[in-house]
Amino acid sequence: MSRSRRPQAVSLYGDGSVMRRMQELVDTLAWVRIELAAAALAPPAPVGASRQERALAKMDAALDLAKQLVFELDAELRAARDNGTPPSV
Repeated sequence: MSRSRRPQAVSLYGDGSVMRRMQELVDTLAWVRIELAAAALAPPAPVGASRQERALAKMDAALDLAKQLVFELDAELRAARDNGTPPSV
């Protein structure tokens, strides 16, 4: 006889991946802040992407990462709730 079992959810916290990704998000947002502050003081660049354009592209990437983290954390919390177990720390 075979019993169907739910696959064990892998904790997003246990291997440190969430912490690394959160640190990446913080670093990216800090970089964007520095670039935007410097861009406000600098004259416009004659050629290529401006500091503001690069900062906006980084901000978009940071927002995507933040959304992804929220969805993954929410999925883990829902899975833990459905299994009746507290989320792994």
